Amino acid sequence: MQLTLPTSRPFSFAQTLAFARRFPPCRHQLVLGDDTLSAAVVVGGRPIAFTLREAGDGALALDSPRAAQVAEHAARLVGANDDVAAFYAIARDDAKLWPIVRELHGLHHLRFATLGEIAVYSVLMQRAPVTVAAALLGRFVAAFGAPIEVGGARRFAMPELADLAELTEVQIARAIGHRPKAERIVEVVRGVRALGEELLRDAPYARARDALLTIRGIGPFSAAAILLRGLGRMDELPWLPAFAEHAAALYGANVDRDAIAARYGRMIGYWAFYAMAGLARVSARASHRRARGTDPRGS
Repeated sequence: MQLTLPTSRPFSFAQTLAFARRFPPCRHQLVLGDDTLSAAVVVGGRPIAFTLREAGDGALALDSPRAAQVAEHAARLVGANDDVAAFYAIARDDAKLWPIVRELHGLHHLRFATLGEIAVYSVLMQRAPVTVAAALLGRFVAAFGAPIEVGGARRFAMPELADLAELTEVQIARAIGHRPKAERIVEVVRGVRALGEELLRDAPYARARDALLTIRGIGPFSAAAILLRGLGRMDELPWLPAFAEHAAALYGANVDRDAIAARYGRMIGYWAFYAMAGLARVSARASHRRARGTDPRGS
């Protein structure tokens, strides 16, 4: 069955695919083709695979045996309805960020597929490089996910939050080989389930953030990840070290964080996403040039 998903323009599926290829956790979440993105989610206890591709006129074609049941999941995954135009209208007057916006034009915020997945990953990424956290996520979903063919490859769809909450510390530790993280995952998943997705998605940002911070195992870094990378909440942003580093890299050491927050307002999350994605791309190009011996700074 095929459905057409509208997107908020500008939208570039090519930019979505390029970002997904550079973000290590996507290796366990997605199957990427030359012009397709495939994934799977569990709905009502059953895994459902789906594939997205461009459909022309800025829309996306959704292919799935149960397309109607996964349409909302698929749209949220790629940030199809995000108001990127509002962000661009602000960023156009930002001389430091605008070159990155031009390069990433049409990129929407690619999220984790479900609240359960980002709840687990928010623990796995604590004090761990992204590649290590991604590898642990792969072990987790292989142990507990529902096996299904996705885009011609075998994948494991993350269980629903209620089922994740039934896992024990012993089971998780055996799967990922890390007892302290297993203990925190149990507490975080059960705490997030008790709060509920509706509160975290729809409540004022401060209320949602503060509710997350009451859960043992969630600090400001994990709370921000759940709200931004999981639920796509762009309306506020804590000035964590990573965001501060991005700001300094763009604007200099004496950057005025309050001025950035005031400029971007409810789109501050998109500022953070573009800064992260753009600076990572610049760094990757520089590393590639040095590896080839074509960058004079590498000598």
